[in-house]
Amino acid sequence: MPTHELKVARLALVALTGALVLEIVITFAVGLREAFTVRQIPAHLAAILVGALGGWIFELIREITSTAAETLKVAQQMQTSFETLTTRITYQDKALDMLLACPRHNDALSKLIKASISDNYKRIPLVGAAEYLDFLRRAVVHSDGYEGIQRKPLSWFMKSNGGGYLDDLSKRNMQYKVRLIIIDESDKNQWEDDLHDENCMNYFWKHTETVTTFWIYAKDFLSELPWLRSVPEDLALYDRQLLISYNESTQVLSFDVVNSEAEIIRIFQAIDQLARHNIPVLHRLSREPGPK
Repeated sequence: MPTHELKVARLALVALTGALVLEIVITFAVGLREAFTVRQIPAHLAAILVGALGGWIFELIREITSTAAETLKVAQQMQTSFETLTTRITYQDKALDMLLACPRHNDALSKLIKASISDNYKRIPLVGAAEYLDFLRRAVVHSDGYEGIQRKPLSWFMKSNGGGYLDDLSKRNMQYKVRLIIIDESDKNQWEDDLHDENCMNYFWKHTETVTTFWIYAKDFLSELPWLRSVPEDLALYDRQLLISYNESTQVLSFDVVNSEAEIIRIFQAIDQLARHNIPVLHRLSREPGPK
């Protein structure tokens, strides 16, 4: 913090100036002839005293005002620094809480957190499909359970070179592996083409043969789960803790550590119930390509 010292020499100079000014005023007020008589000595002394005191008080007030302004400025800077420090500590605490709550996935979480430091917390901008899949591959290494939502038709995996990620997921020994493909109306024709494309189907099952895969149209999905306001983005949930979601159109990746009350947990619980009751709008993907 900068210091502001009271300058005694300046105070004395201002006081002297004040004394001289008032003395000159008194001198001209009474006239030069009367100014230097004996009876005017008390007036001169009073003028010098009052002038010096007035000049001293004026300079003292100026110094105090200047110091107060500088102190206020320093206080504002300290407040800004404190708020910044508080934000950083809060950020670090949240990141630490995530790591402590999900130690199994510290490797993937550490990379996700580091990648998001330069931007909004838990959101990473300008992430391409390949980088998104790389984050998922890191999470797979330490997972005992997987549930995912895919928003694009099967050919997306071929176009995005997603075979490596699918292989890692397929080979990992887990308690459960479930993927739900949700098809928008705009992707319906491509989806049906993929189902009839032998090369596309072979590519998909070659790399993901151990993952139970369901599919449903978006309108039916929202109809069966009316408490949802919208269809989720592409996402992967590992061990019902680590959630990684991706919006390909905006290229924004988000991540979080969720608890058992999270909406995404409820979604997969609802899908499990639909599957158990063989609800017609939910289809289990067949390994065989559709008829041409």
